[in-house]
Amino acid sequence: MKKFITAALLLSCSASFAQNGTTTTQRTIKGSDLIKMMPKVTDPKVYDMAGNVIDSVKAKQMLKTFDYNLGMAQPVGQTEFKHVLIKANHALDARIDKETRVRCRPKSPKLWEGTVLDLKPFAKHTDLNKLQGKALVLLFRARQYPLMYPKINDVIANYISNNKFEVFAINNLSYEDAMAAQKADPVLNAHNIIDAQDITDFYETNNEAVIVVTNAQHQITYAVTGEVAVTPWVLNGLLKAL
Repeated sequence: MKKFITAALLLSCSASFAQNGTTTTQRTIKGSDLIKMMPKVTDPKVYDMAGNVIDSVKAKQMLKTFDYNLGMAQPVGQTEFKHVLIKANHALDARIDKETRVRCRPKSPKLWEGTVLDLKPFAKHTDLNKLQGKALVLLFRARQYPLMYPKINDVIANYISNNKFEVFAINNLSYEDAMAAQKADPVLNAHNIIDAQDITDFYETNNEAVIVVTNAQHQITYAVTGEVAVTPWVLNGLLKAL
């Protein structure tokens, strides 16, 4: 049997492990820690499972469609793990999405799906009138979850020109520390709110990484805490539908 490990599946707020084939023990592991457990790949090229090299530009285009996942596998004729593109299993993605929306739901009911987002904490940081009729993407930043931001940046970049949503990167750090974090791990196409402890306290995020998406009426359509495998795929679908 060919071995295939998709990086996306390792980016979740928790993971389950079977023991002795009869019982399952679940414990929480950060996505960044799981990434460290993955096999090392030294070959920079991208392959398909048949062992063919895929042009890097074509590979990027294929990934942008979300119809393919990038992972690590041993293609035909190879004895070492390689970067491999494989057709996405959206039925599996949907099942993971359903499970993680429950398991990784924010603690505060103010950020639960179906709730109309209370924007009062934003009043002193932005003009609320300019948010009327626009969907929102809120990224509550946390240093321990940097891995998802590049993919989220790519998704947002695909749709930001439609002018149908606004993005806020919410950071409770001081100006100096926030700028250092933004330089090291940028969130693009976003309004950056710095030293925003008042906002994080209001929504009770406990300074954890949280992503919240609303529709144009500011009803929450997606909200998860931590680094969740399918977040970029879900976000792509939500922004595409606006």
